[in-house]
Amino acid sequence: MQIFVGLDGGGTACRAQAQLGCGPYTEILTGGAANVFSDFPSALNEISALLAAALEQARALAPGVIFAPPQIAIGLAGVSESGATTRLRNALPYAQLTILGDIDISLAGAFEDQDGIVMAVGTGSVLARQRSGQMLRLGGYGFTLGDEGSGAWIGREALRRALHARDRLGPDGPLVADIWHKHATLADMISFAGRAKPSDYAALAPLVLHHDRQHCPVAGSILDEGCAYLLAAITRLQEGDTDMPVAPLGGLGSALLDRITGHGGAKLRRTTPKGTALDGAIWTARQCARTEDLPA
Repeated sequence: MQIFVGLDGGGTACRAQAQLGCGPYTEILTGGAANVFSDFPSALNEISALLAAALEQARALAPGVIFAPPQIAIGLAGVSESGATTRLRNALPYAQLTILGDIDISLAGAFEDQDGIVMAVGTGSVLARQRSGQMLRLGGYGFTLGDEGSGAWIGREALRRALHARDRLGPDGPLVADIWHKHATLADMISFAGRAKPSDYAALAPLVLHHDRQHCPVAGSILDEGCAYLLAAITRLQEGDTDMPVAPLGGLGSALLDRITGHGGAKLRRTTPKGTALDGAIWTARQCARTEDLPA
């Protein structure tokens, strides 16, 4: 019997799950961060441990059965840009292993082999289109160079606007007041910025969304700018097919797509993703097995 394993790994956490060829799934397992760019040894440890645990659970579902080598698909943030694919493949003891970017498995989870666009917005942001089996990705270059419209970007902009208001270079408002309530002094805010990770900035995004719903002009201005970027990326991905469905992913994807189509008035064909990125990884593993079984 074949075992199919999917793993969705990011800079905050990893998830893995296995499925037997006859249908049953294991529980979803979670692990720590797997940033193959900034800390390859730690990422390798997390990935190795999760894959081993998922395979152990899968074998326990069918005791006494003889299993074929597992078919595994891994999706990792930044793996393509970091050049870590070969290094990771050489370090893992699995012959039938597919290593992809996180957006690849997100597209597979949302649409399987159908055409569509994903707008994935959480701590970071990335958008991608799947059309006739080909993928085009926009953004996802990380907090320092990109991730416009993301939770981290929104949170950083909130702090910037609070500083602009302090210097009388920008408007004041309820969001600014709340930011200064959290960071009572300039020294406190600068100290926070010096140690903050993208996830720390992203923790401020719900506050910005709240104040936008209360019609705070500062919050509205931040989200206008972020949503304009996201809509421009969607429009670029729609070239040649303006009716292509758009699926929101990530903790902020749905709320921001709502704002783009509601507040912004954009005419988009919104759709619900078929599944998660982890579902996409398992689906990809199954597709790879089918491809390998085709006659030469």
